Amino acid sequence: MFKSLFSKLLIGYLTIFVITLAALTAAITFIYQGFVFSEKQVALSRGALEVTLQYELWIRGEIGQEGFRQSVDAIGAVMDSKVYVLDVDGEALAQYRVTAEEETRTSSYIVADLISIMNGQEIFRRREYSPEQDAYMVYHGAPITVDGVVEGAILQYSPVERIRSGLFQIYLQIWAVGLVMSVVGVLMIYLYSARTTQSLRELERAAFQIASGETVEDIVSPGNDELSHLFQVFNEMKGKLEQIETMRRDFIASISHELRTPLTSILGFVQGMEDGLVSQEETATVLDIIQQETRRLIHLTGEILDLVKMENGVGELFPERFRVIEALTFIIGSLNIKEKKPGLQVEMVCPDDLFITADADRFRQIMLNLLSNSIKYTDPPGKISIEVERSGMWVRFRVIDTGIGIETEELPLVFERFYQTDKSRHNSTGGSGLGLNIAKTIVELHGGQIGIKSTTGIGTEIWFTMPIGTAQI
Repeated sequence: MFKSLFSKLLIGYLTIFVITLAALTAAITFIYQGFVFSEKQVALSRGALEVTLQYELWIRGEIGQEGFRQSVDAIGAVMDSKVYVLDVDGEALAQYRVTAEEETRTSSYIVADLISIMNGQEIFRRREYSPEQDAYMVYHGAPITVDGVVEGAILQYSPVERIRSGLFQIYLQIWAVGLVMSVVGVLMIYLYSARTTQSLRELERAAFQIASGETVEDIVSPGNDELSHLFQVFNEMKGKLEQIETMRRDFIASISHELRTPLTSILGFVQGMEDGLVSQEETATVLDIIQQETRRLIHLTGEILDLVKMENGVGELFPERFRVIEALTFIIGSLNIKEKKPGLQVEMVCPDDLFITADADRFRQIMLNLLSNSIKYTDPPGKISIEVERSGMWVRFRVIDTGIGIETEELPLVFERFYQTDKSRHNSTGGSGLGLNIAKTIVELHGGQIGIKSTTGIGTEIWFTMPIGTAQI
């Protein structure tokens, strides 16, 4: 039960809403009840004040005893209460005369209350049982003060039931409003939960389609909340996956071609030798071709294996401190640039006393990949420049060529695995699209950074940094 997200959201929201609404309604009920009784106390206090004024008129002889009683009755009727007026001797002064002794016999609390009242205190109780009325009453007691002297006490009793009957009507209205709000709230919560989970179901459906290899359109979600951001991230992820899938297919096609070409060549020459189609004079040449194609296969599979090892953290680096100019001189010499492309100029600007701490073999692999790309895409009488300079605790390397350049929209992708620019020239230039990705991986393993700038028809600059001190590898 409640396994779906919709049911969990619905039950959770409803629970919170109902508890909050019930607590709010109860609080309003309690607060309003306190307000009603407070107003009742204020009203009874005003009634006691009016009784005191009538008492003063009576003792000054401005009204008679019967007039005083009628005034007290009228005040009690307005206050909806029974009013008792007692003098300090306990003699009743109003039509409902009772002595203090009689009141003591009927209400055990009256003596203590009279003592407090005669001391100038005012007493109010919301619920007090009256034997005379055989009912619970609101009780109020106040002193009669004339010229600063307490002359007597005023006791008022008002039925609780009448107050509560009025409160009950108000309570019904409050709870009726609460019920209407509950219905509206439940409907809104249901619609909101359904809408939220509907969006998530769309996301789930799209993810399932992607997992099944289907093409999925971007999910559009209005608003700017976390759910909308989730859809944006999902769309970006989907685009990235589609890009990776396209690159993977291109890589498989490229690798298949790269493997098929040397294997076909090797197989053809081997079959020719077996069939006697290769003369003894051509044997050495054929074997040399077979050797070159085999090395080409070994280099390609080695690149793939190195990349997998480095990305999985299996490949180990062996940092050492070496002179940069010596390493670069050896690397440039091993490329035989003058033999590969006569007329292509190569320049190097590097301080003699500059050292770095890095894996020498991996550093050589970076430079070979970058220089090979520059040589591949730069025709004579072009120029390749290698510039090295110190920048704080880093050494910055720049490989600049005057080759064909790279389109602006392709620049963010050149370091992606399997990505190849100028696919139309792939057959003549070779390459698997792994060189720059491997270079980037090695640089980042050393804690450095790598970047590229290029202009079509003008040339390309690739830069990277390596630590000048001890590398944290």
